[in-house]
Parts: sequence; C-alpha cells; structure tokens
Amino acid sequence: MESFFSGFYELEWAEALLVFGATVLSDMLWAFYIRRTNEGKIFWAAVFSAIIILSGGLVVVAYVDNNWYLVPAALGAFVGTVISIAVDKWRDERKAKKA
Repeated sequence: MESFFSGFYELEWAEALLVFGATVLSDMLWAFYIRRTNEGKIFWAAVFSAIIILSGGLVVVAYVDNNWYLVPAALGAFVGTVISIAVDKWRDERKAKKA
C-alpha cells in the first residue's frame, strides 16, 4: 500500500496543471472534431484530429511515469465536457435570439 501512495508525493504541480489543461483542450477539441466531421469539413476535422493526438500523447507521457497524473487528466476531461456543452448551449441561445 505504501508503494501505491509513493507516487502521489512525487507529483509536480506544474506538470499536473499541464496534464489538466491538455486534457481540457483535448476534450473540447473532440467536440469540435465531431462537429466538423458531421459538417463534412475535411480540413478542420483533420486539424482537430492532429491536435487531439498531440495533446493526448502529452497526457499519456506524463502518467506513464506516475499514475497519479490520471487524477488531473480525469478532472480535465470533466471540465472540458462541461465547457463544451456550455459553449454549445450559449451558441444555440444566440442563434435562437437572432431568428
């Protein structure tokens, strides 16, 4: 059990914030990627796909060394989804007001 918690004490908070931010970005980009794919916008879907792979790879590299980095990654995924849905709702409300 002691070895399980030993990685927690080796967390670097700057790296944890980087993992969090990269996961928020990656999660939001998935939403943009899906939208652009559904709209048939090949170039932008490909751009978002490449950035998703880069940001996801950054996160994987971080938590391979220390599994505790999965915690900020999971929190980042949660926040990224919340932001994506909030932006969608805001955008839909603006469109409805203009119509």
